[in-house]
Amino acid sequence: MEDRDKIKAQMRHTLAASHRATARAHSLTATMEEWGATFRKVYDAITAAEARELAEHPDLAEWNAQMDAFYGDV
Repeated sequence: MEDRDKIKAQMRHTLAASHRATARAHSLTATMEEWGATFRKVYDAITAAEARELAEHPDLAEWNAQMDAFYGDV
């Protein structure tokens, strides 16, 4: 009986370790999703600022149009 109890206990320890590893993976994934949302906000803010700057400076807007015509959507 003792061997059987030891085996059961070992199985539970192994299962608990597996759950801890899975929990860490889920925690990491959640953190990455949060960072992704933050980076998206930063990207949107930078893009909006660039658009405002181009609109304020017609020479830059013209140069940007010329570069797009020459290089296309790279």
